[in-house]
Amino acid sequence: MREKRANITGVLYKNSLLIELIIIFALFSFLTNGTFISTRNLSNLMMQGVTCSIIAITMTLVIVSCNCDLSAGTALGCMGTIAAVIQVKAGFGTAATLLVVAACSLVLGLWHGFWIAYKKLPAFIVTLATQLVLKGIILAVGNGASIGPMSDSFSKFGSSYLPNLGESSVHITSLVIALAGCVIFIVISVRGEKRKIQQGLIEANWNKKIIKIVIVVAAIFVVSGIFIFYKGFPYAIVVLTALAAVFHYVVNNTVFGRYVFAVGGNAEAAKLSGIKTEKINMQIYMLHSLIVGVASVIYLGRVGQATPTAGTSFEFTAITGCVVGGTSILGGRGTIVGAVIGTMLMASLDNGMSLLNMGQSSQYIVKGLVLMLAIAMDVISRSKRG
Repeated sequence: MREKRANITGVLYKNSLLIELIIIFALFSFLTNGTFISTRNLSNLMMQGVTCSIIAITMTLVIVSCNCDLSAGTALGCMGTIAAVIQVKAGFGTAATLLVVAACSLVLGLWHGFWIAYKKLPAFIVTLATQLVLKGIILAVGNGASIGPMSDSFSKFGSSYLPNLGESSVHITSLVIALAGCVIFIVISVRGEKRKIQQGLIEANWNKKIIKIVIVVAAIFVVSGIFIFYKGFPYAIVVLTALAAVFHYVVNNTVFGRYVFAVGGNAEAAKLSGIKTEKINMQIYMLHSLIVGVASVIYLGRVGQATPTAGTSFEFTAITGCVVGGTSILGGRGTIVGAVIGTMLMASLDNGMSLLNMGQSSQYIVKGLVLMLAIAMDVISRSKRG
């Protein structure tokens, strides 16, 4: 009886993200009389969630390595303020502005890596201190005022859509990209399964694999359909998808990815086995800061101007999305795809509560409870496996 109950708990935990998505979409669809699942609203929802989803990609690596970053949202706002100042006030072009943002992001990554990886200061304290420093820089550089508008070429990253190949109501360009993505996914999945079978890592079970492939392909078309029958894929979604695919590959198929999980699982054991843990943590923070810089470009391009409060609590949304998506707050476990879906789930929660005109206080309470529940499920599942 106890074993059966444990199996049920395990199945529920493994599919908790899917269950949560179904519940949220069904609930808000009913309460908003279908407005929530309209093509227009779902497209806007994903555009609202894309910035935090990009941050969540590398926030996953930070959390998996048993670290944290409480400054990501403020860093996004700071990079946006710097970009707006040098373009609007100093007259820099888009390319030069992007280079400055990238350089500032790498400096921030070096700063965090130096104190956390090499000086062994707690990541919580370092990133909290950095948050305060960056808030001061935002006020000093931007004089506490909104700065904009950004140039059309810069704004394209956050607000423009891929061009259509025809005049049809169906966005042909996006349809072709979706079909190509499905084909690539099928080829990679089949090749990966064959390789694992040949290496003796798993037993052949093609029926199960085919079912998984069909489910993923169906999910790709459902999500793509939101854009195909609206305005097409925004550049921001293309950037998010590309980054998620690259980091998913890095995490699952490279030495660096394996080292990240080794460091998060047991840092001392990883060090004794020859892994340079300081170097890995430094690389994680540099990659993370660079991706936060990318997110700042997307966000600034979407809103069109930098404000002193831009990015506030974005790190909370990204961390919550990671945990909801299956990343263990205790380190050593997590997936890029789960983090992106989890962050989009949090965006769905925000969007649905806004459509229902819920007050800000109620929204904070709900999101806090969601984070607490996700962490509780993670800790309980870990203790059961232990």
